[in-house]
Amino acid sequence: MRAPDRPAARLDFTDPGFQTNPWPLYDWHRRHEPVTYSEAMNCYFVFGYRHVRHVLTSQDFTAHHPFRRSRVAFGPSALDSEGVVHARLRGSLTEPFRPRTVLGYQQVISDIVRSLVDELLPSGRPDWLDELAWRLPTRVACRILGLPEDDDRLLYQMMRPLILFVDHATVGYADVVGCRDRLRAYLRDTIDLGLDREAMLRGMVESRTLTDGEIVDNAILLLAAATETTCSAVINLLARVAGTPGLWASLRANPSRVPAVVAETLRHEPPLHVTLRYAAADVELAGCAIPAGAPVQVCLASANRDPDVFADPDTWDSGRERHVPMTFGVGRHHCLGSALAQAELETLVHELLGRLADLWTTAPTDLAPRGRTFRSVQGLRLGHRP
Repeated sequence: MRAPDRPAARLDFTDPGFQTNPWPLYDWHRRHEPVTYSEAMNCYFVFGYRHVRHVLTSQDFTAHHPFRRSRVAFGPSALDSEGVVHARLRGSLTEPFRPRTVLGYQQVISDIVRSLVDELLPSGRPDWLDELAWRLPTRVACRILGLPEDDDRLLYQMMRPLILFVDHATVGYADVVGCRDRLRAYLRDTIDLGLDREAMLRGMVESRTLTDGEIVDNAILLLAAATETTCSAVINLLARVAGTPGLWASLRANPSRVPAVVAETLRHEPPLHVTLRYAAADVELAGCAIPAGAPVQVCLASANRDPDVFADPDTWDSGRERHVPMTFGVGRHHCLGSALAQAELETLVHELLGRLADLWTTAPTDLAPRGRTFRSVQGLRLGHRP
């Protein structure tokens, strides 16, 4: 039987339809072509929970490639290494992000959230959420790494060209290299000046398992990973809780629902839609032959709305039966900062619930996230009542 025509949008990060509403395209491919080649992107795409999980956990696919965009932007890191090198790099980064360790950061996160809300909420600025969304994860990352929190704006500005480059946006290669080199110099200088005993960077230095260059490049990776996805997640979460009629009042009456609301929003509107792998050898997946070395965009977002795993997947339902979404990936490259990100999101909502009798959206009227790989509601503006 001939498959119905696919939606007009293409598997192409530059396609406006793909950027604004990729879900019909994801659904079509999940049902009819779960593995397919995109001529526009010169790579393969993989859809659906089962296939996504397979690529992320199989040795047939690798995160390593010498010319991967993230490697150009951040330098070689745990993100794009494999085997014994990956085990060594990731092992040096893991402990500060374990769920039990993140519990110990709760007071730090609460203090940062409270300070930012104190500063930004009464400011009257229409874009107060935009600033809070990037400063919260940046400040938390600074505190954990051992960097001065007051450098959050400087670090964010240096990170922007790197993030845009990884996100396939138009940015000059010279700007990327220049910002990367300035970040490297900043981190080396900070380490040389001395670090607090609890600083993650100090632990990385004292462990003697990483070279000086590996410490710096993996610190850049952590800054990028800790900020961009969490920034988008903050905006998407507040769009949900402020834009869903009755939800704010319901959460004020029953704050214990906050973790479920956060988890369901991360499933339904993940801030990162795809992650990159390469075929480690010639491989066949879902009837599609993928040659060795071919880039493969693994569509995490499509897995999160797979009806074989999540009942009525396009509906946002914080009371749904819990299954593990692919928001943070799975396997050996599972996002280290997943527990930290969720703690930041939950803490922010609890803080705002304690201050505001009501929170609502004033713009835009369409609260659908947009973007290339990182996706968030564009231009979100909120009204509030103490």
